[in-house]
Amino acid sequence: MRRYWYSILLTGSIMILAVGKLPPDVLGVRTAMAKAEVSAMEMGEAETNTAEAESVGTAEAEAKAGATGAAEMEAGATGAPEMEAAETDAPETAAPQTTSQAPEVPSTVSPGTNETFSDTLFIGDSRTVGLFEYGDLGQAEVFANSGMSVFNLFQTQVTLKNGTKQSLDEVLSSNRYSSIYLMLGINELGYEEQSILRQYRAVVEQIRAKQPQASLILEANLHVTREKAAKSDIYNNRKIDALNKAIETIAEETGCRYLDVNSLFDDETGNLSANYSTDGSHILGKYYSVWVDWIRSSR
Repeated sequence: MRRYWYSILLTGSIMILAVGKLPPDVLGVRTAMAKAEVSAMEMGEAETNTAEAESVGTAEAEAKAGATGAAEMEAGATGAPEMEAAETDAPETAAPQTTSQAPEVPSTVSPGTNETFSDTLFIGDSRTVGLFEYGDLGQAEVFANSGMSVFNLFQTQVTLKNGTKQSLDEVLSSNRYSSIYLMLGINELGYEEQSILRQYRAVVEQIRAKQPQASLILEANLHVTREKAAKSDIYNNRKIDALNKAIETIAEETGCRYLDVNSLFDDETGNLSANYSTDGSHILGKYYSVWVDWIRSSR
């Protein structure tokens, strides 16, 4: 038993001495190898962590990109109706040109003269206002407003082109005219026909008395559109035609000229063409110059 222990002790001592005699670099190599293994393990862990971080970063970036894309798509969806609305709005300006079949200048109009309407007076309602505002009446004086009628003509004051406000009696008394155009009647249609005609004739006589040297031209009232006429028992072309016929008779009996512009703007049914009007009662602004040229060519 003792020998056994001695053997063990001897063997251990030999092994310790053997280890102590090994070259130092062997231990260093082993230590370096151990360190390298540790470093490799650490680098592996670091690479794993980096990969995981990159993976997480990529996922976050994709999530953000997805959110941004969704936001842009939502913004695009919100913007779409605005573009559609703008496109819808655009044709409104072009509509009168695309839907209207009327030519820019009716073919029945002959070229006008260089008449400047010097020494000329235009008397009337809103249609005459349109001639003044949108046509070229040159040097003419205009006595007109939208509510003018034969019943209030001599009681109304109007601002003239020189800026002064005068009554018709003052205008007729202070100036001499070679031509006077009178167009009234549409605002009177609600009155009894015979009272309209009596007052109309009285107006003609008063003007003639003030301006005996002037050529007095009685103008027919402009028709309304078929649609406008169908909506009213008063302002319709049947009553307008009856009044115009009576005005023509007054012109014949008093030695005045009679001028009917309706052939210029009527459609094939004898109504004001809807292509020339938007409200059914007045022509579009651009056609008043056509009307003025027609008056020039009729002088």
